[in-house]
Amino acid sequence: MLVLQFLVNGLTAGALYALMAVGFALIYNGTRVLHLAHGAVFTFAGYAMYVFGIALELPVVIAFVIAVALTAILGALCEVLVYRPLRRQGSGAAADLVASLGLLTLFEAVFALVFTTDTKNLHQGSLSTYEIGEVIVTNLHIVIAAVAIVLFPLLQLFLSRTRYGRAIRALADNPRLALVLGVDTEHLYILIFALGSALAGVAACLISYDLGVRPQMGFSIMFVALVALIIGGIGYLPGAAAGGMLLGLLQQVALWYLSARWQEVVVFGVLVTFLVLRPQGMFGGRLITRRA
Repeated sequence: MLVLQFLVNGLTAGALYALMAVGFALIYNGTRVLHLAHGAVFTFAGYAMYVFGIALELPVVIAFVIAVALTAILGALCEVLVYRPLRRQGSGAAADLVASLGLLTLFEAVFALVFTTDTKNLHQGSLSTYEIGEVIVTNLHIVIAAVAIVLFPLLQLFLSRTRYGRAIRALADNPRLALVLGVDTEHLYILIFALGSALAGVAACLISYDLGVRPQMGFSIMFVALVALIIGGIGYLPGAAAGGMLLGLLQQVALWYLSARWQEVVVFGVLVTFLVLRPQGMFGGRLITRRA
């Protein structure tokens, strides 16, 4: 049935949006920085995958691992070289936002200069497909599902069971109290940016393998991640994941009736609807006792 095909496509797209949104939410919850340059970090992962997988002809899995690792390092460098100096100077959220927009613009310009504005494809030919009844599933669908099934529980276990994870949650809940209790916030900020950027890197490599990579792709995916964060409930990571899944499904429903050009309009419409009817998001009630 056609509805099942749209459901499969929506869930896989939503899983990728969820990875991006959770990485963005993790950074915002832990550092209070609206890291819009997260979109540029996302694009960097796609180009890293292209360089190592296509230009250097390394195996796809190795190129994937290197790209995600380099993306985590780039995210950490954004904290060390940009946000930390601003924080030490006493700059507020407005300065962080301007710096983040500057980083996003700078990275997009650099990507265009180095790789041109053409789309770089990460594979040749069509993806392998499998028919399950009347539903067509590609090998990329299977990989995305496997990655989501493994990564989200691992992230939750890390945040709830490990010393660093509990420190991140404490920092997100009450930064001043975490500092009083002796939490090393400077090193923890680096870990938060690296972890959030790595999640974006995973999503970028998977998306780029299907659609290719171009300099401006980070802006649109960043917009989706921000909307997912808002409709899920700011401050609650599972809410960001649920918001990403919802957007993926709604975009596929829109394709059922409209053309692909209306997908971003659908995202904007969902944002406006939640801001008007439920500004606290789907899980806003949990913000009273926020959990990571």
